[in-house]
Amino acid sequence: MVHSIAIGSLTLPELEETKHLKLTDDADFFPEWHQNLPALNDEETRYLDQVQREYFDQTRSGQISEGLIKLIVLSPLLHLAGFYRRPFEVRLEDSVQVEVTEANQVWRGRIDALVIKDSFWILVIEAKNSALGIDTAIPQALGYMFANPQTDRFTYGLVTNGSSFAFLKLAQTPEPRYEVSDVMLLLPGRNVLGRVLQVMKRLGQQIAA
Repeated sequence: MVHSIAIGSLTLPELEETKHLKLTDDADFFPEWHQNLPALNDEETRYLDQVQREYFDQTRSGQISEGLIKLIVLSPLLHLAGFYRRPFEVRLEDSVQVEVTEANQVWRGRIDALVIKDSFWILVIEAKNSALGIDTAIPQALGYMFANPQTDRFTYGLVTNGSSFAFLKLAQTPEPRYEVSDVMLLLPGRNVLGRVLQVMKRLGQQIAA
C-alpha cells in the first residue's frame, strides 16, 4: 500500500533515510552562492534599502505572515532578478508529487514559488512566517526540489522567513547530495538583500547562458 505524505511534514532524517540523501563535504559543490556574483547598480541598492525599511516597519507590531513576506520581500527580489520577464516564468503554489518507490510513499505538496525557464527549474522558493526559523523550511524545500523532472540537473532553492535567507543546491545523480549556503541575516544597518539578489541573478544568468 502506498502512503501519501505531506512534503511540509518531512524532516531531514526522513529525507536522508528514504532518499539516501547526504550533506556533501565537497567544498567546490556550491560555488554559485559566493563566487562570481554580478554587481548591483545604485538604483537596485536604493530600492532594496526601501524594501528593508518597509519590512521592519511591518514587524514593529510583531510577527508577520508568510503571505506578507512574499509581498514585501520576495516579490521585489523576483522583480529585480528579472524573473518576471521572458524567458523566465514564476509559478505560485504549484502542486508537485515525488514517488519514493522503496518506501512505498508519495510525497505531495505545493511549492510557494517556482522560477522556470522553458521546462528547466531554476529556483524553488519556500517561505515561512517571521516567527519560524528557516531550519524548518530546509527539509520542505529539499522535498520539493526532488520533484524536479530533470533529475540529471542541479536544483537550487531559497528559504526565508523574511529576515533570514539561505540557498540550497541539490544533485540527484549519481547519488543524492546537497549543500546549504551560509545564512544571510537582515538587520538594521546591514542589508543583506543585495547579496540575496546577487545570488538570484547569478543563478538566472547561469541558466539563461
